[in-house]
Amino acid sequence: MSGLQRWQINHNEPYCLTLAADARLGSTDYYDDQIWEVGPGEGDAAALTLRTRYGGRAGFVSLVPMWVFDGRAIYQANAYTKAPILTRFAPGYLQFEATLAAHLGLRAEYRALESHAVGINFTIANAGQEAVQVKLEVIGFVGLDGNEQKLLVIPHDDGQHALSFGNIGDIQPAVVLSHGSAIHTPPSRPKLVATFAVPAGSKTELKLVHAGTSQVTRSIQLAKQWLSADWKEAVQRIEATSSTIPQIETGDKATDLTLAFAYRELIQGFLKPTSHLPHTSVVATRTIEQGHNIHARGWSGQAATLTYLAGLAVAPIDGQVAQGLVRNFIAVQETDGWIDSKPGLNGQKQGELCPPLLARLAWSIFQYTEDDAFLKDVFKPLLKFFQRWLTHDQDGDGLPEWQTEAQTGYTFTPTFATWQAWSVGVDIRLIESPDLLAYLLSEAVSLKAMAYYLRETDREQEIDHVINKLQSGLQTLWSDSEGRYFYRDRDNHLTPQGRTLIEDGRGQESFILAEKLDPPNRLIIRVAGGVNLLPKFRIKLSGFDHSGQAVSEDFGSEGFVWAGGRGVFTSQRVYSQIDTVHFDGLSRVYRVDIRTAELTKLDIHTLIPIWSTALPKNIADQLVKVITDPERFWRANGVSMNPADDANYDSANASGSGGVWPYWLTLIGEGLIETGHMQQAAELVKRILSAQTQILGQQKHFNEFYDSDAVSGLGETGHLAGIVPLHLFMRVIGVRIISKRKVWVGGEYCWGKPITIRQHGVSVVRADNQTQITFPSGFQTTVSGNDWQEIIDTHD
Repeated sequence: MSGLQRWQINHNEPYCLTLAADARLGSTDYYDDQIWEVGPGEGDAAALTLRTRYGGRAGFVSLVPMWVFDGRAIYQANAYTKAPILTRFAPGYLQFEATLAAHLGLRAEYRALESHAVGINFTIANAGQEAVQVKLEVIGFVGLDGNEQKLLVIPHDDGQHALSFGNIGDIQPAVVLSHGSAIHTPPSRPKLVATFAVPAGSKTELKLVHAGTSQVTRSIQLAKQWLSADWKEAVQRIEATSSTIPQIETGDKATDLTLAFAYRELIQGFLKPTSHLPHTSVVATRTIEQGHNIHARGWSGQAATLTYLAGLAVAPIDGQVAQGLVRNFIAVQETDGWIDSKPGLNGQKQGELCPPLLARLAWSIFQYTEDDAFLKDVFKPLLKFFQRWLTHDQDGDGLPEWQTEAQTGYTFTPTFATWQAWSVGVDIRLIESPDLLAYLLSEAVSLKAMAYYLRETDREQEIDHVINKLQSGLQTLWSDSEGRYFYRDRDNHLTPQGRTLIEDGRGQESFILAEKLDPPNRLIIRVAGGVNLLPKFRIKLSGFDHSGQAVSEDFGSEGFVWAGGRGVFTSQRVYSQIDTVHFDGLSRVYRVDIRTAELTKLDIHTLIPIWSTALPKNIADQLVKVITDPERFWRANGVSMNPADDANYDSANASGSGGVWPYWLTLIGEGLIETGHMQQAAELVKRILSAQTQILGQQKHFNEFYDSDAVSGLGETGHLAGIVPLHLFMRVIGVRIISKRKVWVGGEYCWGKPITIRQHGVSVVRADNQTQITFPSGFQTTVSGNDWQEIIDTHD
């Protein structure tokens, strides 16, 4: 497999060895996607273990090769003359090399053939002067419901045998081995075995295939079909498709491996379309625990934030896949422009309006694909989606409001996390937020660029008018004196500090407060205690609103957001004076806290305007100072979701708000680039990449997010949103390889040392003073300067 980069990867280095079918090359099944992983083994552990859980159907299932040669059983890693090391890899493919004896080499190639089948091709090479006899025993194990399940031997028509794993949930998997028969030693643990000769100076191949379908006979049939397939041709296809994946050389092997495995995880995150979505879609967690439970969080639809990361990362590799992600959102669009935030391959919908980032995503994908037809297809639907968002403006002031905290993608902010006791718990629907204005402004700028490109002059002028309004609206959330953006109340447009009015009051009491609130503010009422059953009660508030008019509110417990025995409610009115708070029907076992809304806190959402592409330079420069303040957001592993000087800061996002999440890091990084702060953007990528490299070396998987300060992966393991921010990395390096004949390079180069990128047969070397491009034709050129340049190979 010479077309793939050759490595020598030992167990101390970064890698991630999940094995899932590549949707570009074979069939995938959203409803039964059987995912595997390979354990190379070290010390006395079994070597080259292929294992799965069938998406949670089983506790543990494994297949392990045991070699018998010259009277020795070679099963554990330390029994090999040279223990297995990983030498080549691609999506759905892993190659290991080992030595069984001084003159007897082994190559083991693992392939995810499709969602229901996985295969291994063993090649034994004899460098000696005489032929040798070798025996392979395939040892299977099934752990089910806390017990070991007995395996069965099933003969098939050609006189060979298959190893049946029995019933595992709704499937009956089986394994076949080329030229294999069965042995029953011990009788309770049958194995497949093949004894074969390896001539001197020659090689012998054996293939093993596992298939899992609803019937054992079908599983054996499917396994035999794959056993007889043309594996050489399949390997050539893997080589060909892998040439579209960037190969990056930074001068540091561990970093290069982390980048390479991030691309591998990216491609393995895609599944073929179903009847519910017309194009290839993405899932968040394709691990051995996933693939069977379509209700799992990572399989419940293509979330907009994940789609932004995955779509832009895959765009230079497979433009059709990237464009298909946008088309999937448009496929579920309603007549009024509404697009769901999380359309799924099983027809799932989140029931929330998608965050306004689809036009930015589409326009950015176009920079890689340069596909005019795509832009024409999506422009009008995305414009309608944008216009739908502008209607979510309750007070009609040109600043729309979020409808749920979940729409933002992050539900742990100290201002809005209603389900957390440490949060203020403000109802986000009642607030005007700088991040939403930034999203809308970014969408408008992208739509204007599309309109200009498509010669939609009238639309361009209309959008330009909206841009001016959004810029003016965003400006109202900026404080020159503080040098930062703020939240503000939807109705009175103020940004008040909060204060406590009642702490640990009894549920049965009526509270006579007669408190003036200057500036006017809303009440945040918390109720805690009792059992898991939600209490039923009513609350009556009375006082004066911000214009001095007498007002009252009467609402029931159903208006509270309840979680973990606690409920929180934000008053729908703004009070300049609150006179009484009366509970009706709330038992004394419940405790009550009443405070006013605190809207002055900083968090990641107040930084997102840096990404909008439309900030005045003086504001951008001040905002960069906030972002890069090491006492606030600029932490060891990147940009934290919450500033470190906040009382609710928690670098692990466990008992407070914090952590580094690659999606928001990408937005901040792109914003730094757009505002001319490339040095800081490069440093940001280096920080997260360093942490991910260390964690991948230790844990052998990426994580959903990362500790802001410690080298620790957090959240779900194997989560696609936690891979290297590949799109941001490529933007920092300043390279877009469009095809084997066309390259774009440019932007200030701040990485500090040369980087080589190979893709589509093109090689690009970026350095401080110049960029060298070599095309497959042999044409080579060198360019200098920071301006973006299009380089086309005009040689035949």
